[in-house]
Amino acid sequence: MKRWALLAIVLTVAALAALPAAAQAPAKDTLTVALVSHPPTMDPHMHFERVGILVNINMFDSLLHRNPKLEFEPSLATSWKALTDTQWEFKIRKGVKFHNGETLTPDDVKYSFDRVIDQTKKSPQYGNIRAIKEVRVVSPDTVHIITDKPFPLLLERLAFFPIVPKKHIETVGDQAFGTTSPVGTGPWKFVEWKRDQLIRLEAFDQHWRGKPPFKHLIFRAIPEIATQVAEIKTGGVDIIRNVPADLMPELKTHPQAYISSAPILRVHYLALDMRSTPFDKKAARQAANYAIDKPTIIQKLMAGLGTQTATTVQPLAFGFDPSFKPYAYDVKKAKELLTQAGYPNGVDITMHSAYIEFRPVFEAICQMLTEAGLRTTPKMWDPGPAWNKFLQGEGKATNGYYGSWGNYSVFDADALLHPLYHTEPGGWIGKWYARVEGLDKLIDEARSTVDQPRRKRTYTQIQQMIREEAPSIFLWTQYDTLAISKKVQYAARGDEWLWLFDTKPAGK
Repeated sequence: MKRWALLAIVLTVAALAALPAAAQAPAKDTLTVALVSHPPTMDPHMHFERVGILVNINMFDSLLHRNPKLEFEPSLATSWKALTDTQWEFKIRKGVKFHNGETLTPDDVKYSFDRVIDQTKKSPQYGNIRAIKEVRVVSPDTVHIITDKPFPLLLERLAFFPIVPKKHIETVGDQAFGTTSPVGTGPWKFVEWKRDQLIRLEAFDQHWRGKPPFKHLIFRAIPEIATQVAEIKTGGVDIIRNVPADLMPELKTHPQAYISSAPILRVHYLALDMRSTPFDKKAARQAANYAIDKPTIIQKLMAGLGTQTATTVQPLAFGFDPSFKPYAYDVKKAKELLTQAGYPNGVDITMHSAYIEFRPVFEAICQMLTEAGLRTTPKMWDPGPAWNKFLQGEGKATNGYYGSWGNYSVFDADALLHPLYHTEPGGWIGKWYARVEGLDKLIDEARSTVDQPRRKRTYTQIQQMIREEAPSIFLWTQYDTLAISKKVQYAARGDEWLWLFDTKPAGK
């Protein structure tokens, strides 16, 4: 067995041996979900972390919703239609209550968009909707959304764009709204947040969909994956995510749990810092791509629940071009390219990650890079504010970092290309790491026309460009793999949501 594979198993076994006692089992009317961390804020407009989205979607509603078949259906908007290529009309559901008792109005819808569009607020979601020029209230139940150009992603973006209460936020302020006083219209309302411990929600009985299936909903922060596994076995939690491959067989047959998985948009990659050596040279970036044995990692460390990709554009996203082939595993080729880049004796680099669910994968990748001459020092960070500041806020993850991107559950290549590779404005990763000449222009072109064949051609051009220039190490897509208590009925979704309104107590 290869050294990196043995290391991954040893790490997991050692973690299991050091487990603390499991928490007391929750009551029957309580649903408890384990997350590796909590978001930096409860304000749904002020972060872009998946752990936060999973909490926010159960507290806040958006104009549109996706059902389990991933089809759009009405939510806070009962209907919608395009009036022109740049203007859409949305009818707002009447009688919807916020958790504080206020009634939702079109003014709240307009306010929600305005606070993200306002760049002084520094919302990290600005790039998602920067094509929206204005939201106009035209009647007590109607708003118009006007874009500066045709915006083919509008409906995709609105499936997760939480609507927040204007009067409440103006009263309590942005900081309190994000910490002690978040208010939405979703199935559960906020009770308390013990940072890095638990977020406690309670059923909102006035929710327009009806009564939620569980009275209490708790999101526990449990960074150690082995601890999460122990908790699902003993009843301390009801749902965990990203089950390790070596523990999956045991959980599939465990008397207290079962596994549910679904292919999702999430793609893994290593962003390479093109601003400095050695990855300012294309040959070095290509060498890094040849250095990783991706099929073996998928089989050995991910239970085969992944698909290797030629670029970071995922097969489930509009614009994916299957004609491009992934980089092969070729250590000899990697060393030749390193020599071509000016490093015949190899080079020392550092790679960063806070992706603790996939730490064994990260360790394996770093070992493979080292064996190909890119002598890699792995730097693991705790997920949370410090990592986010280091990565997105200051762009200091030299020489690169390992992460994944879930597209905000938007089934279009733009949802990955813009944040990862667009340098400004709104490109959260690209503005620091990517430096591919001409790429910004192509990304802007693809998101500024409703001509889908034209967009598809542009995306093909983009994929050809990024595969050649290799601003990232292109890895694979993954499955959303959940371990679920047998006390709960639920199934993994293709959009990576935990839409817990669809859960049911076992036997119901």
